[in-house]
Amino acid sequence: MFNAATHSDVDSKATATELFDALADRRRRRILDAVERADDRIPVEVLAKALTGGDANSDEREIQISLVHAHLPKLDDAGLVAYDADEHTVSPTVRTEDALSLVDAAWKVPQ
Repeated sequence: MFNAATHSDVDSKATATELFDALADRRRRRILDAVERADDRIPVEVLAKALTGGDANSDEREIQISLVHAHLPKLDDAGLVAYDADEHTVSPTVRTEDALSLVDAAWKVPQ
């Protein structure tokens, strides 16, 4: 398994509000899951394809744009992924798995 990337934001704790804001969006939770499952850094193009789930009606280019301009910077700011805008890659951080555990725990709360 890939070793989690270090990231300057990981050292400074994101506030609970920033963390929950980053996790509030379904697509961002799916991004975390895909990044955590990757063996290495994942190119944004590959991530976009994974998020379409093979849906021929999904526009991969549109998804890439939303990843680059909205979702990945927000997750990066919260320290949940390491997004390298120059290399167009994403990798997990030490907080990725913890965030997914938090999401899992939320699903177990009785409605």
